[in-house]
Amino acid sequence: MNILQTVLDFLYPPHCPACEKYVENTGDWCDSCLEKTFNFHILPIAAGNYGVLCQIYALGHYHGALQNLITRLKYKNDMNALKCIHNFINKMAGQIKLPADIEVVIAVPLHKKRYEQRGFNQTELIFAKLLQKANLNYSDCMERCAVTMPQFELSREERLKNVKNAFQLQAGITIKNKNCLLLDDIFTTGATMMECAKVLQRNGAGKIYGMVLASDA
Repeated sequence: MNILQTVLDFLYPPHCPACEKYVENTGDWCDSCLEKTFNFHILPIAAGNYGVLCQIYALGHYHGALQNLITRLKYKNDMNALKCIHNFINKMAGQIKLPADIEVVIAVPLHKKRYEQRGFNQTELIFAKLLQKANLNYSDCMERCAVTMPQFELSREERLKNVKNAFQLQAGITIKNKNCLLLDDIFTTGATMMECAKVLQRNGAGKIYGMVLASDA
């Protein structure tokens, strides 16, 4: 730990992002909240809605601490929130069970204009350390080719329309017969992930899985 962080922790003692209980280091969770918040589960997907995807995994539910941390990271560039998320995933990594046949990992891309505004793709940051542990690397094979409205402002029907034809593979990229894992920060209606999965399917991908940090589905 560097000197500045030691001083900051002394002046502003770190606390659990869920219950505000004091903890040892910035980004730590108390054991009780960690156990309550982590909920690795497979989302129920109906063939008519998300049939392109084999399975979608979530690490927790989109409310409380996880919702707050994602919001702070995305809209306030709060790197302490990212540290809390990394610690959350790292502590529970042994309970995250993914298929062994994944060959390509893709984070849902931001449009280049939004990336320039934010300075990072939050999904790439969220899962970076988990992928490193699993010896998996991101592929930048997909791009967002249209500027879309923030999904949280829209109804389900509007969300589907908002992201329609918003993604494409990078020129010269082939994923034919490759098993892919799509990553996103949150899953609500599934419109974004489904649209990305359709792009992969049209380009000959093998199995397509999805994983998110949090879901309210």
